[in-house]
Amino acid sequence: MDFKIKKFTDFSMFEWNNLLNELEGPIYNCNWNNLNYYSAYDKVKNVSFAIFYEKKLIALIPVAKNSNNKKLTFSFGNNLIFSFLFKPNITQSLRKRIYHFVFDFLKQKAKQKKLKLNIQVGPIFFINNKSYAYSKNQFELLEYCKNYIVHNTLIVDLNKDENILISEMSKYHLRNIKRTSRIENLKFNILNNSSSSVIVKKKFSEFQKYHLISAGKLTRPKKTWKIMLQKIFDNEAELFFLSLENKSISYLYCSKWKDFAWGWSQVNLKKYEKISPRHYLEWNAIKYYKSINCRFYEIGERYNLQKNFKPTSKELSISNFKEKYGSDKYPKTIFHVEV
Repeated sequence: MDFKIKKFTDFSMFEWNNLLNELEGPIYNCNWNNLNYYSAYDKVKNVSFAIFYEKKLIALIPVAKNSNNKKLTFSFGNNLIFSFLFKPNITQSLRKRIYHFVFDFLKQKAKQKKLKLNIQVGPIFFINNKSYAYSKNQFELLEYCKNYIVHNTLIVDLNKDENILISEMSKYHLRNIKRTSRIENLKFNILNNSSSSVIVKKKFSEFQKYHLISAGKLTRPKKTWKIMLQKIFDNEAELFFLSLENKSISYLYCSKWKDFAWGWSQVNLKKYEKISPRHYLEWNAIKYYKSINCRFYEIGERYNLQKNFKPTSKELSISNFKEKYGSDKYPKTIFHVEV
């Protein structure tokens, strides 16, 4: 089969993102800014590509070269690549041919007889630029893998009435949200692509500074922060923050693609944590995305101890916190593919 490849670098941002409009699958990780973000780490190079057949786009492969280890691997950060994206309504036999073509192509590039890939497949599936939470083709990689890890990820269905969303929340979270909402001079703020660029840059710089203070070290390359800021200007993200008597005390950065949004990074000023700002801040962010007709909001993974995965105490604590917002649980799978 005569497949033709066009590299990520052959496209402009506009052209690449337009390709995504023709495909279906967990598309949101694969837009221009996100792939640049995940490949901004040291010794990671984005080598994603699109596949054409008979001059028509049939698939997009998000992949990177990672030389952080002694042996070259194909992964972005955390040793992962994302699910391949396909043209709607292609046959299962053609999907298999594409998989085999890609696996052989990467083996040749790596000069390896055996190839190992960790491919993450999430439950938010785009069809005709609308997001759905379901499992179409979500486990088709089983035939190529020897083992896998499945996490639950917490996804709020924003099509539900607000009263139902409140009723599904834990009493603990609800109590803290109500208590925080009664604090005088506390204000919920939204920064997006329609906000003043001067204010966005100023508040984003504060958010970055507080993140560094909270973590006690630089947790990601400076270039990733620049991409996160650019995503706000490109209408792919919002920065939410709470201000108390005109002082910013809590920040939440969220990303979005089309009608799907997800929490990305959050930080509080430590002295204000006793008033539970995070509870109130994220709940208001969820209501904001509902108000602009997003269909789903992903709070994040609900980690559990597994045979092949041992979450840290911090990951378990954050999981417990996120679960209390109330949501549906969907599987997010990492397939350990060996070909």
